[in-house]
Amino acid sequence: MKISGLILLIILILPISLFSQTEKGAMTSTDSASLFINRLESGTNTGKVKVIQDPRLTGILRKHVDFNKTSSVPGWRILIYKGREMTRANQIKADYEESFSQLDLRVIIEYNEPDFSTLVGGFRTKEDAYRYKQKLSVKFPQAYLIPSRITLD
Repeated sequence: MKISGLILLIILILPISLFSQTEKGAMTSTDSASLFINRLESGTNTGKVKVIQDPRLTGILRKHVDFNKTSSVPGWRILIYKGREMTRANQIKADYEESFSQLDLRVIIEYNEPDFSTLVGGFRTKEDAYRYKQKLSVKFPQAYLIPSRITLD
């Protein structure tokens, strides 16, 4: 009998105490938020932040950036010409640059014996490459997507 009375008392008191805690917490966060907003709006917030860090961290970050500039990742390019004539590959590259200079995509010519390939872009996803391929299909209907290693700029 004593145990069931104790359990009943706990069941009745616990929700009341939890409700009162959430009310207090909500009021405190609202008060501090409004205090912060009032300071920002009044223009009295003239604080400064000073970052103190180990100089070795800057060196590590520079090495990371340099590594990522030179390393390549899997990606996609658009092949607009593949053939044995280097002059034709250069002509296709010039045609692309004349017609699609507004796209600002890099054009490269690769030689894999015995063929020259004129490649456009360097895309991380196949969907991005496909979107640009649709634009190029007007002038280069034979263009298609190929997987390639790309460098991130």
